[in-house]
Amino acid sequence: MTVKSFDRVKTIGFRTVAASALAAAAVLGGTAAAQATAPAEAAAVAPATVKAPVAAEKYCQYKVTTQAGVNIRSGPSTNHTIVGTYAYNQKFWAKATPVNRWRQISAARYVTTDYTTQVTSTPCQYS
Repeated sequence: MTVKSFDRVKTIGFRTVAASALAAAAVLGGTAAAQATAPAEAAAVAPATVKAPVAAEKYCQYKVTTQAGVNIRSGPSTNHTIVGTYAYNQKFWAKATPVNRWRQISAARYVTTDYTTQVTSTPCQYS
């Protein structure tokens, strides 16, 4: 039994697979050349999966408007744990769209909209 070299096969996709299948059938002495190309061609017709682009999030700068400061919480309600505070007039970045009157400043970090206002002199940015 002899094995032939197929070093010159440089195409990609189903043509390479079909050529390899034909070569394997020839080496093994089989006659299934027509059967070997059909599955490879069918696989090439399948549509590629394309992921939708992720929408950019809009972030704006805000500042604290109450003398007492404002609590930073682990979730968007007063039922969540206090994980920090912002002082009066302190500026911070947060998502522009609030969740039930709470602005997300980072993963699991929220500040109420009741005691903050947007700093309009600083343009919002997209991430």
